[in-house]
Amino acid sequence: MKSVPTQWSGPDGFDSPPARSIELPDTAAAATPLEGVDVGLGAGIGLLILGLYLVTLAPTVLEADAGEFQFVPWLPGLAHPTGYPLYTLLGWLWTHLLPLGEVAWRMNLLSAILAGLAVAVVYLLDRQLLQQALPLTGAAPQRIVAALTALTFAVTPTFWSQALVAEVYALHLLLVATALWLALRFDGLSFNATRWLALVVGLGLTHHVTMVLLVPGLVVALGLRYLDRTVPQTNQPLSPPKILAQHLVLLLAPLLLYAYLPLIAGVTPYATLQISPAQQLVLYDNSPGGFWRHVTATVFSSDLQPTAVGLERLRLAGELLYQQVGGLGIGLAIAGLAVLWQRRKWTVLALTGLTAIAITGFNLIYFIGDVFVLFIPVWLLVCLWAGTGLLGLIHWLATRFVRGKVGPDSVVALQRLRRRLRHHAYHRVVTGLSAIFLAWPVTLLLGNLPLVDQAQNWAAGLRWQQILAEPLPDSAILLSNDRNEIMPMWYYQYVEHRRPDLQGLFPLITPAPEVENVGRLLDYALASTRPVYLIKPMPGLDLKANLTPEGTLIRATPLTATIPRNVDRPLPSIQLPGGASESITLAGYEVTAGPVEQQIELTLYWQVTQPLSLDYTSYVHLIDPTGHRLTQSDQRPGGEYYPSRLWQAGELLRDRHRLFLPADLTNLAGADLRVQVGLYHQSEAGQIQGMGDGLDLGPLRIEEQLP
Repeated sequence: MKSVPTQWSGPDGFDSPPARSIELPDTAAAATPLEGVDVGLGAGIGLLILGLYLVTLAPTVLEADAGEFQFVPWLPGLAHPTGYPLYTLLGWLWTHLLPLGEVAWRMNLLSAILAGLAVAVVYLLDRQLLQQALPLTGAAPQRIVAALTALTFAVTPTFWSQALVAEVYALHLLLVATALWLALRFDGLSFNATRWLALVVGLGLTHHVTMVLLVPGLVVALGLRYLDRTVPQTNQPLSPPKILAQHLVLLLAPLLLYAYLPLIAGVTPYATLQISPAQQLVLYDNSPGGFWRHVTATVFSSDLQPTAVGLERLRLAGELLYQQVGGLGIGLAIAGLAVLWQRRKWTVLALTGLTAIAITGFNLIYFIGDVFVLFIPVWLLVCLWAGTGLLGLIHWLATRFVRGKVGPDSVVALQRLRRRLRHHAYHRVVTGLSAIFLAWPVTLLLGNLPLVDQAQNWAAGLRWQQILAEPLPDSAILLSNDRNEIMPMWYYQYVEHRRPDLQGLFPLITPAPEVENVGRLLDYALASTRPVYLIKPMPGLDLKANLTPEGTLIRATPLTATIPRNVDRPLPSIQLPGGASESITLAGYEVTAGPVEQQIELTLYWQVTQPLSLDYTSYVHLIDPTGHRLTQSDQRPGGEYYPSRLWQAGELLRDRHRLFLPADLTNLAGADLRVQVGLYHQSEAGQIQGMGDGLDLGPLRIEEQLP
């Protein structure tokens, strides 16, 4: 036992009481290497969390990227850019060595196991960080708080959600946490930790390229630690050039895993899709240029928009942070940063702070729909700061309590007894306060459980089993506007070999303009002359095709090539608010009786002569001889699936309107009514632009239209 001065205002304390000593455990005097008990505690926490993940694990096939990562490793095949070769090869080994359950479940299970390992490493990481940041607190308090930190991070909703499905983020976080842990273990003298660090970073770059965002923090932190070394450089067994060469080899050697992509491309069944003898979609261009574009994910380069960052984006990041750790976590994280700053822990601040800034900065300018998952390493760092703030607070409260309860030692014979009392009192207070803060991860767990639980998520599997059981014609094409919905179909085809003759397609399956949206994709599929089906209702696509329900699907067939009734006189192009460069004409129309009495159906045939930039609403007004509007129909042709801003020059689009006539038409029998049609744009604020007078289609007699 050592007597340690309580320098509360210096690097090891918070305030400045009268000079005196307080007895703390010997292990509190200086940071020491982690012990075997820490490995055991980390493993225990990881197993505990793995049990939670198994209870909430997704049981079967999923949509989106999770669905893709359920079949790609099994083949093995090509994943979307950047390819994820480390994850794919690890998944191939895992799914073929584990003969339990369906392949989809095995890949979900792999994520849970990797996430459990990651949580175990988070414990070791935080234990190492607390040992360096608050060495006087002792091993026991550090272990308690490190366990709380690991448990808290494990139940943050974003990380927890990714631990339950076949996704890449559990492995990514495992590599990130390991890299941070190894960086903290570097003492500036021995390079064993940094050699392992180079290898881990290299593996990370073969898995998720955002690993590169750790480099600034790692370089600065390791540089500071190296400059603070106490042993001269001449004592090193290797010269700096040889050390650098070793690290470069360990860093770059894992990148050879990317050679897997061109090697496997030739046998990947979906690398090239033959839609018809004249139509081919190339998902992976097996050339040096195609390889480079794939591994650098150039297809997503347009989502990098630095100039679009504003307060809304910052607010999004703040909302996501609050969802993870709540107000308590944010407050403790701020306190943790203050502790690190006050104690001049520049290495830890550089490592965690620069890493958080780099990842957050990238995420702010990267406008993809699921950017929230890229924040997971930031939430880890926030939890580490929160753990530091928590231990700092507990240490401050415990030492205050002990100091207030024990007076000066006036009797030498009682000194040893007083020291033991102080020692036990300190640890009892620390344990009690830590137990109180156990409510934090427990509260997060209970609040997030209903949000992330996947245990009953059978929907995608049941839906596609029903679809694939339909008596579909051979070689039919199944269309969706959403890539995520097609992934389960590909899983059943490539893993379970169900209906391999079918072809599932979605917009932007390749960068080709023919498939840039679902409307153009429908044209592309119909041009193949293969049977075409929509996997769900997509109102608005009846602009381009005849849609007929068949079972659980909708059959699509081409529109007739001729217009049933041409406009019998020239009509000018409609004036549009989008500008003089936009032009659309009414190529024809058809009037038919509606399905019920006193209802007529007017079908307009629009033809775009110049592309449109706005989403327009079409209208039909039926006007009596006195100029009074009897009835009208307004609708946005194409709906959300094929609005007018996506229409192509030259294409013919069918726009159906139903007009409900007034109940009493006695006074209008035989009268000539005017039909007026047109287009207008309604802004988000509700303002209507471009209504105008529209086009007058001429007289219409009521009695001719009623059944």
